Amino acid sequence: MSQPSPQTPTHGAHGHEEISAQCPSCWLHELVPVYLQRGEEGLWKTLENHKGPPPPGVVQIDACPVCRGAWFDPGELNLLAGESANLESLLAAPSQQSRRRCPRGHGIMQERALPGQINTPLDHCPTCHGVWLDGYERQKLAQATTKEGQRTRGKRIARRGVIWAAQLLTQLPVEVENPASGTPWVVYSLLVIVAAMFGLQIAGTIDLEACMPGAGGMPLGSGCLAPVAGALRNQWENQGPQALVSGTWYTLLTYWFLHGGWAHILGNAYFLYIFGDNVEHLFGRVRFALFFLLAAVGGGLGEVLLTQNTLAPLVGASGGIAGVMAAYLWCFPRNKLFQVVMFIQLKLPAWVYLFVWVGLQALLSLIAEDAGVAWYAHLFGFAVGAALTPMILSMRRREVARAVKVPAIDV
Repeated sequence: MSQPSPQTPTHGAHGHEEISAQCPSCWLHELVPVYLQRGEEGLWKTLENHKGPPPPGVVQIDACPVCRGAWFDPGELNLLAGESANLESLLAAPSQQSRRRCPRGHGIMQERALPGQINTPLDHCPTCHGVWLDGYERQKLAQATTKEGQRTRGKRIARRGVIWAAQLLTQLPVEVENPASGTPWVVYSLLVIVAAMFGLQIAGTIDLEACMPGAGGMPLGSGCLAPVAGALRNQWENQGPQALVSGTWYTLLTYWFLHGGWAHILGNAYFLYIFGDNVEHLFGRVRFALFFLLAAVGGGLGEVLLTQNTLAPLVGASGGIAGVMAAYLWCFPRNKLFQVVMFIQLKLPAWVYLFVWVGLQALLSLIAEDAGVAWYAHLFGFAVGAALTPMILSMRRREVARAVKVPAIDV
């Protein structure tokens, strides 16, 4: 396996050599600089949107915004974890070669234990003596480098109290720390589209009654945008594949514009935003838009084929959103979510929350078929998202590897 050449140093904050490297852990993102400065209360603070040369007193680390891992050059871990800890001097002798490459371009790193501090070995470069911490290791050993760890205890309690009160009313999850960066323009565009279409529904311009089936399963009115399962099945029985052209199967592309009420659209908008902004940043705008549409179509098709509620128009973006949630599970499984259960606020990994969510959808599809909720759209949208995401991530990893000086994989 070929190794990249060490980078030519370009000095940044306090002589910190700038890095152009792929994340050695998840491979999904280039490492980005994070600038930290000690505040008046003695806590480290992240300099948001910092540009230009860093001011005095700033420490730079290089972190992955996806898996939250970080690279620490010699001395940085001690400084940010608390110099009294002197963690770097406590590293045990190398146990074995790591499978990860040094972001400085020095080849494969070594695994070294940190007795009494953490159960898993760290990745250490024997050449430059830098240390790589995975996200959960960073949270434990260098919590000051995370936004959650930069708040005082009082501020953390106050923030959680406000979130708890809101969650009691809504029962919606809240991200502990949002790893997204950049503006999610596709997410915003989707929200504008569904809001505008909902406005047309309220105004009576779009009438779901137009989709009610007549002879041969064809709609009674014109301008139908929502599929009716019984109608589409009837069209297929009468026309076969020709129904894809002459029937209303096109509504699988348009039904997600529409919603059944305020609670429906507000809930969908919230889930699309909290999960979609992160996924859009990782996938890219074009891929994310196509991904959402395919998940929505797949979710709608599953509902049409399996639902027993064959006369109600199918509306809502939840099939596409379920696909986005599956992508979030693939990409950010360790990201934490607040969720209130029986008045108790829990901090859950995303994978726990989403596995429970999928399990509930499957259970409710069996026992609450007549509840007026498109359970199969949720399940099929999630399945489409789960199937497509690994392929997109594979493309993403190759793209990142080609864009940096020190790739973590061979391309």
